[in-house]
Amino acid sequence: MRSKITYIILAGLFFLCVLFYCLFSYRKAASFRLPPETVGNTAGNIRGRGMFCEYDGKVYFSNAYDNGALYVMNPDCTDIKRLSPASASFINAGGNYLFYYTEGTKGGVGLGYVRSMTGIYRCTLQGKDFKCLSDDLATMAVLSGDSIYYQHYDNTNFSSFNKLSIDDSKTDELLQKKSIIETACVDNGTLYYSGTEKDHYVYGYDLTSGSTRTIWQGNTCYPTIIGSYIYYLDVDNNYQLCRYDSANDTITVLTHDRVDFYNIYDQVIFYQKNDKNSPALIRMSIDGSNPEVVAEGVYNRINTTSTYTYFYPFDEDAIVYRTSTFGPISVDSFPEALNAALDNQ
Repeated sequence: MRSKITYIILAGLFFLCVLFYCLFSYRKAASFRLPPETVGNTAGNIRGRGMFCEYDGKVYFSNAYDNGALYVMNPDCTDIKRLSPASASFINAGGNYLFYYTEGTKGGVGLGYVRSMTGIYRCTLQGKDFKCLSDDLATMAVLSGDSIYYQHYDNTNFSSFNKLSIDDSKTDELLQKKSIIETACVDNGTLYYSGTEKDHYVYGYDLTSGSTRTIWQGNTCYPTIIGSYIYYLDVDNNYQLCRYDSANDTITVLTHDRVDFYNIYDQVIFYQKNDKNSPALIRMSIDGSNPEVVAEGVYNRINTTSTYTYFYPFDEDAIVYRTSTFGPISVDSFPEALNAALDNQ
């Protein structure tokens, strides 16, 4: 009788273990199934190497003062914490996870230096459960739905447009091309990019069907889709920033300046003015009105958030500047990030 009771207890425990394992596996799998409309970061930020990513009331960022280590803070730059000492770029967020690219390093100096392996990584929003999803070299990467789309390349200049499942279950090579498909602008399940082979038309790659269609036959660079508008640099006219309205087939010139980079956030645009005598970072309204000089000089990697816009001096990784995205222009060197880096020596 006693042995029978023992058997029943063991069988019950085994059943409960199986049940808990199935529930855990189901919940874990469900955490990697994101809504198809999920987009991990803005097109402008991705073009600025995705150094900042605002998501669910937090800003995840690459700390220039800590060798690009992955940090998190409030949008007003309070409560800064380091999540990982490894460098991070092309930061994307969706569901309960962060996704980012890190470039392998062999040696270095400075605050928080750490050896790391090149690849696309995943971790929780709290900086736990780090996993390398792919050790590919990537030029840029964007999260859409529950997949990461990126351009893979190697030292032989071969490139391919790849799709990586965020649960690490599968990597697909979607297209092989010698030219780069820019994986920055995703809207409503379509990746938009400018052609680089036969023309510079705006193309749309359907991320579900894998089909490609011509969106607009303009001579463009860096297209950003917002509603019926296509913002782009006009290759025919000195790379000035323009807006094409597909609803009424009209073009508006937003600035006659030659533009190197731009980033749109809500009703403002930040862009780098290319001028031999007076280069500068400019902020203007989304319709091209009210241009203001943010900082004189040459800058890149423009990243916008709801509170601050961040930008880097050209060819300089160890310092980052910021100004208010919407308020009065007042540039500083993000001292909170430096102090946090010093605390993490």
